[in-house]
Amino acid sequence: VSPSDAILVKESTSTTAIFWDHIDIEHPGSYFFPAAGGLGFGLPAAVGVQLAEPSRRVIAIIGDGSANYALPALWTAAQHRIPVVVVILKNGTYAALRAFAGAMNVRDAPGMDLPGIDFCALAAGYGVRALAVSSAEELADTLRDGLAGDAPLLIEVAPETKIGYVPTGLAELAGVVRIAGVVRLAGVSPLTNPV
Repeated sequence: VSPSDAILVKESTSTTAIFWDHIDIEHPGSYFFPAAGGLGFGLPAAVGVQLAEPSRRVIAIIGDGSANYALPALWTAAQHRIPVVVVILKNGTYAALRAFAGAMNVRDAPGMDLPGIDFCALAAGYGVRALAVSSAEELADTLRDGLAGDAPLLIEVAPETKIGYVPTGLAELAGVVRIAGVVRLAGVSPLTNPV
């Protein structure tokens, strides 16, 4: 779906393992990821990378928890017509933090859930076109549309099921995989029995 020289900015820490199972990076300078697990890097980094590399397309893959830390980056993208494509993986929880809490035997940690956030409405409020998708075909079509455009686009993808603590972190994206094929940015492809 995306150009072979697309730049990926990823801030969905609990999906890292499955991400690498399905993404091939062919060109130097094509992957940006926050060090040390800080939250809030993804959206502003994606906008900045797209500004720095105007001849290449930037696709951001960001968890809903991470996205909440830097939403004003959408305003910058809209005001300056920065054609970044942002894919929000909306699972309604801080999955990585929930995993850490589970690993430390802290059950029912407060503040881990993010119910009811409408990222499409938030993006529209900042002036960014946004669409929610619920199938692999919709994701592929919307991604193609965004990559062909000259303005920012936010794509909201919601997993089928809410994911609890999984030590490997694979299950969060497995929900996305079931409804969206695989966010395989070299081409959306189906994955069977992902976990």
